[in-house]
Amino acid sequence: MAARAATAKMPTSPTDETATGERLLVFADGWSWRRIGATGVVAHGEADALPAGPAALAVPGTAATVHWLELPDGLAPAQAAAAARLMLADASATPLTDMHVAVGRPESRQTPVALVPAARMVEWLAEAEARGVDPVTIVPEPLLIVPPETGYLRRDHDGLADFRAPAAAFTLEPDLAEAVTGDMPVVPLDPRRFADGLPAVLAAPPVDLRQGAFARRRQWKVDTGWKRRVVALAALLVILTLAVQILAILRYTFAANRLETELATLEAPGQRRTANPGFGPVATRLFEAVRATPNLELARIEYRSDGSLNASVTMDNAATFAAFRTRAEASGLTVEGGEPTAAGGRPTAELTVRPS
Repeated sequence: MAARAATAKMPTSPTDETATGERLLVFADGWSWRRIGATGVVAHGEADALPAGPAALAVPGTAATVHWLELPDGLAPAQAAAAARLMLADASATPLTDMHVAVGRPESRQTPVALVPAARMVEWLAEAEARGVDPVTIVPEPLLIVPPETGYLRRDHDGLADFRAPAAAFTLEPDLAEAVTGDMPVVPLDPRRFADGLPAVLAAPPVDLRQGAFARRRQWKVDTGWKRRVVALAALLVILTLAVQILAILRYTFAANRLETELATLEAPGQRRTANPGFGPVATRLFEAVRATPNLELARIEYRSDGSLNASVTMDNAATFAAFRTRAEASGLTVEGGEPTAAGGRPTAELTVRPS
């Protein structure tokens, strides 16, 4: 099998793992490995032929103790971990501040909670990295066994035994296990049955130790095409910003030129002084006619380039407006338009005033 392990092609990335439907299972105690396909183990090998890449890491049950607790439903992961720490405060000789607590999914109305020294987690991850292995999940070895409907299954290895039952999983020396299993039936686990159950267990482990402080960090890759698009968008943003600023400058420049032209027209009619007396003389006569007419007010005035004024006046009645028109025309102005209309409850007239 060693020769087969050496020639077997292993997935080297999460994409390869998904495409082939196979998973790499590595045992931290000895660093032997198995490649798991849809029907079970398709290849295996020892540490000297350990493939690199993503893998599920199985850690000894003697180092990762699994407790079964009744936790409330609907807890967030952080809340479940905090509740488990409170319930297990007296269950470990090592202070819980030095322990990693991992909460799994409920089984037989109880939730598996794994306790592992944080220092051991660091050691396993460092060793895996040194060997080129990227642990996607970390599972205590007893939880690799699919639980039977009743009683215990026992898997012997290296002088120890992993025991699995509904809502129970632990590793002990076989001679000491009777004190725990009591009168429950214990059935030795056939290696083939163990291998056949691995695909389902690795697809959804009862407890994954890669959570909390030891959660796997996603490595984001930005392809060169995306980088080019980002640079292009940044350049476009700079161009648009400059274009907006240039348009604003042009708009302000045109507005300033227009105001300067209007001001020149108002203040200095120039060569057209004879035909266009400018704003001052016409406005002065209009203001005098307004002041001389009781109950009439000037609401708006606008100077036009031809020398005329467009104005709005309000009054109490049509007779008042007629008196205003008479005074304005007597002062040398021509009043055009000016039919009073009701606006806001008070008659208003729009008129054009120019020199006679």
